[in-house]
Amino acid sequence: MARQFTSLRDGSAIKSELFELAESLSSGKVADLTKSLNGDTARFSGVQYSLTQLDGYLQVASETEQTLGNIQIILNKVDNTRARTVESLLLVNESSTTAQVDEAARASQSSFEEMVTALNTRIADRALMSGNSVNTTPLVAADDMLAGLQTAIGASLDPATIIATVDTWFNDPAGGFAATGYQGDTGGPIERRVTEDQSIRIDARADDPAVKQVLQGAALAALADMLPGLDRAAKVDLLTNAASQLYGSASSLVAVQARVGFAENSVARAQTETGAQQTTLRQVANDLSLADPFETASRLQAQQTQLETFFSLTARLSQLSLLRFI
Repeated sequence: MARQFTSLRDGSAIKSELFELAESLSSGKVADLTKSLNGDTARFSGVQYSLTQLDGYLQVASETEQTLGNIQIILNKVDNTRARTVESLLLVNESSTTAQVDEAARASQSSFEEMVTALNTRIADRALMSGNSVNTTPLVAADDMLAGLQTAIGASLDPATIIATVDTWFNDPAGGFAATGYQGDTGGPIERRVTEDQSIRIDARADDPAVKQVLQGAALAALADMLPGLDRAAKVDLLTNAASQLYGSASSLVAVQARVGFAENSVARAQTETGAQQTTLRQVANDLSLADPFETASRLQAQQTQLETFFSLTARLSQLSLLRFI
């Protein structure tokens, strides 16, 4: 009985080895990595761990790339609206008719609303221009900001006073825009780690000085149509000053776009670098788990011969046929 049990166990071991070799020959990979590496799997495990980390970095890089791309789209919309508004306002001068002046002011109100809407863009229910406060829409509604400006201006009809009040409202660090216009994060920039030793800063927000400068110019022009009691000359003064502000804000806004573009390029380089590292590590992992086809075929043939010999001996000893054994 003991001899029969030992015989069955030996036969199972040979068949198990035979199946493993057949699988290795078919897949090109060793069936038992631990056995193939003589129990020393530390290097293979390290490679797999590194690949998992790189996958994580690539995921973060991909998300960062999308975020930066969408921010760039927002800034382009704001800049295009700014440029279109400047073109309209530059046509206004002392010889313009009241209808022309009023039309330019009304168009500027629409432009201001377009800018605010663009800056309040949300992707996957996440605000893009609120810094780290992604759950908070960065700006209050355009109408609310204009109403706040009207309250600050009061009954003044003097263009210089109105211009100064609007400037203070947008640039006072403790009031106006900072207190009631912008709702997003005011702390440090967003940091996204895209490689083991590189993080990307995302610092474009709706309270960026360049963005505020554009909003200030558009709001000033919009107020020319909203403040009661302004005569044509006062409106022309406001629109002319607004045109100058919007025209002068172009370079600052381009600088913000350039920062975002630089970050986009950094992400692209990081993705390329990570992809190259993945390729190298996958080759290492493949080499460690690769089954030598010649060696595997030779061992398979040897195991087949051993199994046939085993069956032959077993049949003689126990008077069992090969067919019955299987």
